[in-house]
Amino acid sequence: MAMKPALKLAYIGTDFSGSQAQPGKRTVEGELKKGLIEKGIIDERTRVSFSGRTDAGVHALGQVVSFKALDERLVEPRIINSVMPKDLWVYASASVPDDFDPRRDATSRTYRYVLYAPDVVERRIVECSKLFIGTHDFTNFSSVEPGKNPVRTIKNVSVTKRGDLYIIDVEADSFLWNMVRKMVTGLRLVGSNKRPARWIEQMLRPDEYREGIPPALAAGLYLVKVDYPAISFIEEAYSKGRAYQRMMHAFEWQYTMAAVYREFQDAMR
Repeated sequence: MAMKPALKLAYIGTDFSGSQAQPGKRTVEGELKKGLIEKGIIDERTRVSFSGRTDAGVHALGQVVSFKALDERLVEPRIINSVMPKDLWVYASASVPDDFDPRRDATSRTYRYVLYAPDVVERRIVECSKLFIGTHDFTNFSSVEPGKNPVRTIKNVSVTKRGDLYIIDVEADSFLWNMVRKMVTGLRLVGSNKRPARWIEQMLRPDEYREGIPPALAAGLYLVKVDYPAISFIEEAYSKGRAYQRMMHAFEWQYTMAAVYREFQDAMR
């Protein structure tokens, strides 16, 4: 059976206009293809398939891509990362069948939202999160594109509190545009007592009740992982180590700025 490579990559989406290529805009696909072409791994006509689309400002830890390589000996994370920007890196690879499709062959996807919400009651947000589990019409909790089926199956939702942060994990077979971000908005409204718990159930019956709500900020959302049957990715320790070092510099700056903002907040009260 003919085989081709698949890669697992991560990126900080802040400075990307999403994952999908767009003329005149900086995207994950655009930067990845540019690097692969530079290394002679693909040419300009090669199609690079993604496991799913992420919007502008949304991050990914476990995005999966595949393509037909001109020279598979060059398809190594450390080689590709030598021409990648600082906010995009490859850290694992696999050999997959030639007909592998990273989007259609996925059995589930998990997204995580990191929500800063000191005003939320933990019990309310945890209890209401369970209402999303199962098969529902998510018209009220998405920006439904024309022709898209709004029915999706949520396999699991978990909410963990870490100080003033809530870590919200959502696993589903597939997602609609802005679905997780609007679910988070709904949970925050209920958790802060701005909506009753039964409102979530109403929103999951769009044939009876309609209400438009804004999506939560893109910055808090990232794609955690995409699951496939019988495909094992091999992680490269060198690439993960380099990525860790790179992130530590950014983390120190961000953590310092968070402390400065808190000092300023206290001073303005």
